[in-house]
Amino acid sequence: MAQLSPAQRTAGTARIVLTAGILFAAEALWRGSVARTLMAAALMVFGGGLLFLAKRAD
Repeated sequence: MAQLSPAQRTAGTARIVLTAGILFAAEALWRGSVARTLMAAALMVFGGGLLFLAKRAD
């Protein structure tokens, strides 16, 4: 198995966090919870930031 670079591992983690944020946001919007929607948005911003930094480091 090929070794992944740190940037590739970070990008993989970022994709997982971003996907979790999207699913969390969909559930929060479905229930109509403002606080959960804000938490999901923060999770998506964090995942997007990780992905951005990983792509720049590669």
